[in-house]
Amino acid sequence: MSQHLAGMALPAITLGTGLRPPEDVQRLVGWALDMGYRSFDTAALYGTEAAIGRAIRDSGIDRRELFITVKVRGNEYGSRERVHQAIERSLDSLDTSFADMVVPHWPLPMLRALPSTFTQMLDAREEGLVRGVGVSNASAAMVRAVRTETGEWPAMNQLHLSPIVGQADFTRFAGTVPVRIQAYRVLEAGSGLMQSRVISELSQQYGCSPAQLLVGWQLGRGHKVVLGASNLEQLRANLDSRPLQLTPADSHRLSRLDRFSLAKPDPVTHFEL
Repeated sequence: MSQHLAGMALPAITLGTGLRPPEDVQRLVGWALDMGYRSFDTAALYGTEAAIGRAIRDSGIDRRELFITVKVRGNEYGSRERVHQAIERSLDSLDTSFADMVVPHWPLPMLRALPSTFTQMLDAREEGLVRGVGVSNASAAMVRAVRTETGEWPAMNQLHLSPIVGQADFTRFAGTVPVRIQAYRVLEAGSGLMQSRVISELSQQYGCSPAQLLVGWQLGRGHKVVLGASNLEQLRANLDSRPLQLTPADSHRLSRLDRFSLAKPDPVTHFEL
């Protein structure tokens, strides 16, 4: 069984709001709403929920036009009460009565709590607190376990995904199951990826910037993308991204840059409460 989000599609481009001060986030989200962004990713851990809520309220845009993803931290796993309270706190901060998507922030397999936490999130969906339930940083084996134990596929999996973190196992798996990929860290800022010869040559060949090449490649593969921004120029560039259909040979050139079989940190061993 797969989830249906009341006819609402997961948007192609979502604005990520982590790693920025709340006052910056409120300003950026306000600008983003004016530009046409309608999808925002936040988490209790980021401390940006209230800032997003203020920006939405100030914009006057109907909440039903927006897609908001929230996350539950690992220290909230383990009981229906804690999971529901965590979601309700996020909704209070955002000043909204529901979230469009909720995900466990990390799978934390050492806690053995992912399937039960997913079940508790499905209960929250039945109560109208959320419209869809996904996972984040989960491997194919983890997603299979969720499906086996709960009877439902996650609506999506948020993955660190780029040419140098190729996630080949999960991308193959996702082609056989009804689980959408929402990629983050697609630009690998600070890694030198966008300055590499391959990216430079391909961006010239396809008539786009290196960032648009990396985003467009993911969109062309059918993935959704979470992108950050720190100014108006970056916000506009994100929205200018379009799906790119690379030739098989060019796509292979990007895939050959893969350095890791999994994201860093490795979700199998990463521990974060």
